[in-house]
Amino acid sequence: MAKKVKFRWPALNLILYNYVSVIHRLYYRRITVIGAEKIPSDTPVIFAPNHQNALMDAFAVMFPIRKHVVFMARADIFKKAFIAKILNSLQILPIYRIRDGYGELGRNQEIFDRTVDVLKSNMPLCILPEGNHEGLKRLRPLKKGIFRIAFQTEESNSFNLNLSIVPVGIDYSDYFNAGADLTVVFGTPIKIADYAAQYRENEQKTINTLMNVLAENMRNVMIHIPEEHYELICQVSEMYEPNVWNTCNVKRQPYNKLTIRQYIVQKMTEAFSAHPEKAIEISDALNEYNSDLKKASLTDCQLQQKTPHFFALLLDTVISIALLPIQVYGMLLNYIPFKIPLMVASKMKDRQFKSSIQFGVGLFSFPIFHLIILTVFCFLTDSNLVKLIFALSLPVTGYFAFYNYQHLKRLKEKFHIFNLMHLKTEQYNTINSKRKHIIDLIKTTINS
Repeated sequence: MAKKVKFRWPALNLILYNYVSVIHRLYYRRITVIGAEKIPSDTPVIFAPNHQNALMDAFAVMFPIRKHVVFMARADIFKKAFIAKILNSLQILPIYRIRDGYGELGRNQEIFDRTVDVLKSNMPLCILPEGNHEGLKRLRPLKKGIFRIAFQTEESNSFNLNLSIVPVGIDYSDYFNAGADLTVVFGTPIKIADYAAQYRENEQKTINTLMNVLAENMRNVMIHIPEEHYELICQVSEMYEPNVWNTCNVKRQPYNKLTIRQYIVQKMTEAFSAHPEKAIEISDALNEYNSDLKKASLTDCQLQQKTPHFFALLLDTVISIALLPIQVYGMLLNYIPFKIPLMVASKMKDRQFKSSIQFGVGLFSFPIFHLIILTVFCFLTDSNLVKLIFALSLPVTGYFAFYNYQHLKRLKEKFHIFNLMHLKTEQYNTINSKRKHIIDLIKTTINS
């Protein structure tokens, strides 16, 4: 019988999991999960997600499937005994790399043996096959550890476990700040047993073959922009996306957004490869356009929005003023626990850890600060109902204040565009004219 994995503090793990899951859902404006039905429910699974946003990538896999997942993380974060104890209690296993020292590589066999036990117990395992993170929308070369674990597990059971590797594509609208959109796409499982005969004949060749298969499958569920012309294609895809929406007449859903971006990236990559002069022409036009945007204190995303009308702006302003007391109340009572994570994250040298640190510190700063305020408030009233209402108002108005602040910023941007349209009409028309020219260039390039 397969060895079962035992969890420490199961009740605590369950409470912690549910608490973090709720906060994770609130941290993002919208979370879209695609393809979860493809995940095998009764056979071992290894999840293989792209790695762009530190610890947030792990949460993006864990919470949508509503299961406890065992993760593998680089060994250097286990160096401090206290941190290692916490990670081990959460069933996070270290994996050693050459940079950790050649002497440490031998310890990977023990870790691999433990992962075999995990998979035999039908507990999902998550391995980030790129090895480390990078804040760019592209897939980097995969490491071989995930394939060795997969084959070692199946081989120890005569390839009868029906183990699958499930590619996962993770996409963030913003890596660094709360209130972003998160899209998670689960791809078609890759059955390891299908490669059994090849593996018995030539292990290394089979691992290389499977590495290419997984890389291709991962690129299919994520946005992959090649290194050449990365910045140019990235801006072009963001700029041209609304035109594809209008042409295709499809619903503006996150998954459609992902597939449209993939389409634009593919077409522009092919076009720039075949016609390098097109990349130069579009790049020159974009540089001039971006310069004009900067002078006008605008962004292309703002110009993509519908033209603001006076009465709509007026109504929005009246409603915002009416809600201002709730905004101020929520900001005053949540400013400190909101600011603390930002201050801690700002000291991180690796920017991709910014959202992970903000999220992690916020898990404690908000409840602790709210508890302190509530304790003080309880001395001011004897009414349990008032105490309850005040306690509930702390997180609710804080959540409202954050997203309403984002709304107020967008309202300010709409007024700025409205003023440009009516007070600096020539400047506004010039910018729009240059944008239309770039859109025509992109359309011609895609259709060439």
